Amino acid sequence: MPPKLEIPSAEPVLASGRRTETSEIYQASVIKIIRHMKQHLQDPLDLERLAQIASISKFHFVRVFDEVTGTTPHHFVACLRMQRAKELLLETADPITDICLEVGYTSLGSFSKSFTFLVGMSPVAFRGIPKRLDSMRFGQIVWRFLSARKKEPGPQLTGILEGPSRPRGFTFVGTFTRGVPQGIPYSGTVVLGRGKFQVKRPDMDEFHLMAVLVPFSAKLKQMVTHLPVGLVASLRVQNYRPSQAPPRLRLRPLSPIDPPIVLALPSLPPLASIGDWS
Repeated sequence: MPPKLEIPSAEPVLASGRRTETSEIYQASVIKIIRHMKQHLQDPLDLERLAQIASISKFHFVRVFDEVTGTTPHHFVACLRMQRAKELLLETADPITDICLEVGYTSLGSFSKSFTFLVGMSPVAFRGIPKRLDSMRFGQIVWRFLSARKKEPGPQLTGILEGPSRPRGFTFVGTFTRGVPQGIPYSGTVVLGRGKFQVKRPDMDEFHLMAVLVPFSAKLKQMVTHLPVGLVASLRVQNYRPSQAPPRLRLRPLSPIDPPIVLALPSLPPLASIGDWS
């Protein structure tokens, strides 16, 4: 059975097996870069400049960043920009064109396309969520889903969710084509507590299984804007391996090297099945 690799990993040893000391240096450098990205969202992404800040050669920079975070610098900064755009869409009345410019895009079309791809819905639809979903409706939908124990048709994947018993909340589990939770999951479910879960198995050689625990105490506006994460888990899964043991997702606290979780609340199961959000 091939080893299962968590992506991104909070552990000091990188996927390449580098020594712990070197890995810790690289992680510190990437954290420094992420801090710089957050402070300069409006600026063009200059890989050469970022490599200089990280004190890593430009030749190795992208590979090191990918190993530490699970994605590329371009994709990471795009997620940061979309997270900021989500906040501005719900917390201000600014025109979408102004928000587009504030988060570093010069083309409204390019911004809208990227937002829809990463968040799972258009900027206009996202801004309208509070008018269509309140706390009571959200709770009713989730509890209805849990009581119905719905299962998508097709081959199923059974896994095991592990981790701390606190905080308590809804744990959304989904399958994705990349190691970053974005857009609409290929399949997914929502569970309470720890233990077994079941989702539709993606028809691909490799996929990423990811989980996000949202505490019961979270307010709906927080959930819509940035998904207040209690714990997360991620795992790269090699599909259809003979005698493969059930995948185990271990929940852990969010780390500084984790990409922002930019997908919108209605993109998560079970809300993705309730209709058109546009």
